Amino acid sequence: MPTGSKAEALAQDARFVFIGTVQKLRAVTMDDVPIDDRTAIVRVDEVIHAPEVLAHYAGHEITVHLGGRKRVQAGQQAKFYTNGWLFGDSVAVESIDHEDVKRPAAAAGREIGDPMRRLAQRDLQGRFADATLVVSGRVTSVRMPDDLVAARSARGSAAPTTIGRISEHDPDWRIAEVQVDEVHKGAHPKGTVSVRFPSSQDVMWHDAPKFHPGQEGFFVLHKSDQAVGKKAAVARGAAVQDQGEFVAPHAADFQPFSDPGGVRQLIETPEDDAVPTPSDQPREVQRRKGSAKVTPASSARRKRTTRRASAAPRKRR
Repeated sequence: MPTGSKAEALAQDARFVFIGTVQKLRAVTMDDVPIDDRTAIVRVDEVIHAPEVLAHYAGHEITVHLGGRKRVQAGQQAKFYTNGWLFGDSVAVESIDHEDVKRPAAAAGREIGDPMRRLAQRDLQGRFADATLVVSGRVTSVRMPDDLVAARSARGSAAPTTIGRISEHDPDWRIAEVQVDEVHKGAHPKGTVSVRFPSSQDVMWHDAPKFHPGQEGFFVLHKSDQAVGKKAAVARGAAVQDQGEFVAPHAADFQPFSDPGGVRQLIETPEDDAVPTPSDQPREVQRRKGSAKVTPASSARRKRTTRRASAAPRKRR
């Protein structure tokens, strides 16, 4: 059974985690899914964390394709770490791993709260912990990368182009120039940063931030050459040379000033204070995902930033 850091690693890799009861082996709920020894129909008893499209599947039967070497039995209740696979009349998911459940599912459900909020909080804490730079500021301009401009001009004039193959999931990169008001994590000597982001509305990039001039908020930024992560292989199909200093390809990489909590809470909470984290995370993981230390100088700067950025003042608790 996954425990400690292994369970946390599984939770990080799985977008849809739920407690379910195996209904039938070598069976599926969708005609498009081939039946084999690794397919099973599972009733979703409790959703632990999930994206919006899967958050309301409690009580429904879905197809689970089991990963690894573990087996399940009809009637067995387990915690499944999965990712979406096929969507249609029903849903099929691919399981990374599963573990036996030692407590009633209803009790587990009462402890975990809203599954979408839980996933969003987990994503935010992970992105914040991994970020090279976290700043608050305003988007001053948005442009197309220089080499993409040149390539499109070349195609229009029938001249040869070296931009590479365009994938159906092409991110269609843009670069936003951000005026930095305050640095909350990391160090950046300049007053502006250039941030590459996917402007495509393709399903792979739909939830990524779409910046526009005048947009204000907190930017959770990652080094441009390493932050696309698992999407890198697809993104390389339309790679760009003019990449900008940082990249923001994830929904958790930007938060408007008007949104409560979230990045603001991670910034304002001293490292030694408790940060709301999923209850199944080990204590050392919770401490590692705390915010950067707050100094008197940074606290004063933050107050100025909050006053100018918030449309309506908030009452401090």
